[in-house]
Amino acid sequence: MNAKALHFLAGLAALGGLAPMLVAAATLPVKRVAFVFDDGPRPADAGALLDVLAKEKIHVTFALVGARVAESPATAHAIAAAGHEVINHSQAHAHPKDLDDAALDREVAEAQQRITAAAGVAPRWYWPPFLEVDDRVRAAAARSHLTVYSPKKIVVSKDYDRSVPAEEIYRRATTDVIDGSVILCHEWREDTRLQLPAILAELRRQNCVFLTFSELHDAMASPDSTAKPAGG
Repeated sequence: MNAKALHFLAGLAALGGLAPMLVAAATLPVKRVAFVFDDGPRPADAGALLDVLAKEKIHVTFALVGARVAESPATAHAIAAAGHEVINHSQAHAHPKDLDDAALDREVAEAQQRITAAAGVAPRWYWPPFLEVDDRVRAAAARSHLTVYSPKKIVVSKDYDRSVPAEEIYRRATTDVIDGSVILCHEWREDTRLQLPAILAELRRQNCVFLTFSELHDAMASPDSTAKPAGG
């Protein structure tokens, strides 16, 4: 048998070995997930993160704080212009439980006004600071024509805790992720940004597709929807 024939047979053998793995990858259930990056915008943090997201060709959700939008409205506009969803994360990031009803209303309404003016689009969702949700928070959001976002599952990267190392952020962001998960991260954490390509690669290996809050909500609400990759 000549060298060309041997090479051909070796190629067939290699394909035979790969076939089970290719079939397994093809039969993995699609998992629709949404990343949210809290507590911005700050130009240095958001700009670098936007660069990574553009390279990865995905869109995410930015939970913006009204006071920080006021400091850098151009950054909020850049986030929305890049195709990411912006949502209301309050005016000053205060604990809702520490506010009376009037102050809670102001936290929601003032942030909504500032984000809308800067980004050029009105947020659809309210994402309460510290994820503190009760009937008062829901009512305050409703008075500003918002809905509190309620994901099927929150995967907490815990990157808000500076004692948590980069490797642990990666592990947490890629573990026990199910269809409908929201993966909670923070715009200001450099370790998260540096780990993000590896995090996305692992989630893609798990057959995840990446959506915004609104896309995920609408997809989960439609039993006939078919998840499609948002750039991967």
